[in-house]
Amino acid sequence: MAARSDADPSAGTFRAAQSEHLANTSVTSPRVVTSDALLRGESQLAILHERTVYFLRRTRFGKLILTK
Repeated sequence: MAARSDADPSAGTFRAAQSEHLANTSVTSPRVVTSDALLRGESQLAILHERTVYFLRRTRFGKLILTK
């Protein structure tokens, strides 16, 4: 999966949102990971959390759904 480049118009929007988020948080802030980086071109990802499997799924409308 290719990283976002400066030529990508949405990259600036992402960076602006990330900067705004970081400016509005206290000393520690959560790590930001894009859904594209998690899903790697797939529509579903299995996440193992405390011995339970959850599924992160991207819908055909681009929404994310987390289910057990």
